[in-house]
Amino acid sequence: MLTYLYLDYGGHAKYRRELKYSLISLRAELGQAPDAQIAVYSDAPLVYRRWPVTAVGIADRIKPWSGNGLYYHRIKPEVVRDALTRFAGPVCLLDSDSIVRPGFHAEVTAKLTDAVVMNVFEKPNPFPPLSGFRCRLPNLGDYRYDVAASVMYNSGLIGMRPAHAPMLDDVLAMIDALIGRAKKFPTLEQFALSEVLRLNGIAVAEVNQSFLHYWQGRRRIYMQAQIEKNLGADWDDLTPPKAWAEMNQWAIRAYNYYYGITHALEAFK
Repeated sequence: MLTYLYLDYGGHAKYRRELKYSLISLRAELGQAPDAQIAVYSDAPLVYRRWPVTAVGIADRIKPWSGNGLYYHRIKPEVVRDALTRFAGPVCLLDSDSIVRPGFHAEVTAKLTDAVVMNVFEKPNPFPPLSGFRCRLPNLGDYRYDVAASVMYNSGLIGMRPAHAPMLDDVLAMIDALIGRAKKFPTLEQFALSEVLRLNGIAVAEVNQSFLHYWQGRRRIYMQAQIEKNLGADWDDLTPPKAWAEMNQWAIRAYNYYYGITHALEAFK
């Protein structure tokens, strides 16, 4: 059975609303699918006690999993590693700032048979200043950043099978070797995962049409307003909205113009 994963920590209301909106869209896609389930890893698992999900408490693991607070995205590969063992099957972690579209479950399931699933290819040679960087990884051994071959995929989705679990040891070791530079390189987890997969010869399958990942600043500001407007006040009501928000570029621009003016005026109050 494929287990879809969400991650919630810090208690931020706007991010929990994003998670809820994404999870509602995922449940609408899954329907009565007998081959899938949902788990939420959270430092406040009781928040999800009435949801049809498995809530996994991680309050005592936030500090070690985040490298003592140096890099909170380090928690993502830790969650995937834990889930592969806990659920003994394939898993797929979704970033909360996302909307699942029709066909997503079938696409992820099919692509997971012979690849690791990630959101989308971002760029080759993602961090040129790392030229010359070296570290030693527990499984791969000596690693050297290669300006000609290094790549990075977006980790808004991470889908893996249990056979891939040992590679996460290398991913975490690479993050830890770079964690002091996390402020300069804020996407270390997706870089490390992409590099470890490349060096292991593991194919990466993109899922970027049936999965809308609105992580960029302007789109996220717009979506947070749309979600707050369209979700009901009852936290435990997982009824889908009458219509899903659309990424209309003119609507996004107009809202961000309005947002910029109103927030600038608030500074003078």
